Amino acid sequence: MVATQSPYSFISDARRERPDAFKASMNNRPLNKILSELPDSELARVMPLLKPVSLAAGERLSEGDARNRFIYFPETSVISVFADMSDGKTAEVGMIGFEGIAEVTSLLDSRQPSQSLNVSIAGKALRASTEDFARQIFDGDGLQQRLLEYAAAYVAHVSQRSACAVLHRLKQRFAIWLLLLADRLKGDVIEITQEQIGEHLGARRAGITVLVAELQAVGAIAHSRGRLRIVDRSKLESIACECYSALALDQQQTLN
Repeated sequence: MVATQSPYSFISDARRERPDAFKASMNNRPLNKILSELPDSELARVMPLLKPVSLAAGERLSEGDARNRFIYFPETSVISVFADMSDGKTAEVGMIGFEGIAEVTSLLDSRQPSQSLNVSIAGKALRASTEDFARQIFDGDGLQQRLLEYAAAYVAHVSQRSACAVLHRLKQRFAIWLLLLADRLKGDVIEITQEQIGEHLGARRAGITVLVAELQAVGAIAHSRGRLRIVDRSKLESIACECYSALALDQQQTLN
């Protein structure tokens, strides 16, 4: 993970030195929806706590045996929440992109988490100290309201994903997973290997290879050398189970 100089450092300077410049600067907002929809005054208050970082695919941001020291507001990256079993097996239970924060439960509960955070898709994010950011929650209605709304949507997301993992076939879950990723990337091309897909879905690579071939055969996707492209989204949605409608609705409610 590489930290870079904040492109938002001008916010505090403009606010202090020239109110007119500060007002104009707020037009250049973060890509993360939680932050971008904050009132100007609240955004200016929290931005000094945030550091832009570049996240690499496969990077482990936290372990399940220690409290998360940092929280992340993805902008172009996608972060997955994994449930880790004692035998070493893992499976994805949550997905967080530009619509959310990884992980919101760290701000609400100081106990040791049972999940870990892993970068699914490389990209940019804003990082803050969990302890420092938690102090800001009750200092403004806008931030508190946005976090509570997202927390509710995130719980619904994890609950639906858990039910889907129990009730529906791997092929359906694979289709949903691709659609959820595409929603957060705002595109149809996903840089990922079959082995990585298997890790996210808690499935063996051999099973994923069969599914990729099946989806390619019906013209839903194309896959080659670690790159997967959604060719026909409507076909992929027809393969997915009813859970995608619920998950997409939860995300849309957060974005609105």
